Amino acid sequence: MIYTYTPKCIEDFETLKKGDLILVEWDDYFVKHTPKTQKVMAYKIFEVYPEGGEIICKKKNNVYFNYTGYLVGKSHAKRVLIVS
Repeated sequence: MIYTYTPKCIEDFETLKKGDLILVEWDDYFVKHTPKTQKVMAYKIFEVYPEGGEIICKKKNNVYFNYTGYLVGKSHAKRVLIVS
């Protein structure tokens, strides 16, 4: 079985680690200006930086988002699902 859940607090993001799978729905601006990015993408997390509140989705092309910004609606990531 594949389960998904939407992270709702900082602690949900801080449990993530390198190699975990997430789905990200990006806003239209990010899709338009980031090469090889589609509206919804699946990523094996490259790195988690809790001190900066960032998740590096893909090192090539510098694809990342700030989860503290995401939680307050100020991120190019419009929706995130954690897959387990």
